[in-house]
Amino acid sequence: MNKIWILTGESSRATIYTMATRTADLEEVQCFSNTAARQHEQDLTSDLPGKGFDGKGRGQHGLISKGSKKGSETLNFAKTLCDTLEDGRLQGQYKELVLCASPHFLGVIRQNLTVSTSRCVVAEIDKNMVKASTEEIRRQVHDKLFS
Repeated sequence: MNKIWILTGESSRATIYTMATRTADLEEVQCFSNTAARQHEQDLTSDLPGKGFDGKGRGQHGLISKGSKKGSETLNFAKTLCDTLEDGRLQGQYKELVLCASPHFLGVIRQNLTVSTSRCVVAEIDKNMVKASTEEIRRQVHDKLFS
């Protein structure tokens, strides 16, 4: 059984790594991609919001859509990652969890973790490390765990 999982993520991609111990090398468990997060908002929506008249018939105003499609895609991606973390915990694949994500995405992840999975979090690094080498991630995690 692997003891520690490390999630590195941002709104468009994420990777889960594992470490057998706090000083072991990282091994990749699974990669995730959210291509919708890389698209422009207008490419995600099929049409612009419509127009409507104000209550007194004095003029047209653009109708504002609630929430962005891009934000919705990011939330769905975070939920997918949190479901994977929950499944890994339930299957006993890790005991400790380290979250490394851009500050905004880290907040979205936190909000969507189950209480039981959030109890496994032993460290958080509010930095986008998706493009970092495994050695850099391991060093950052090690520094956080032993500081």
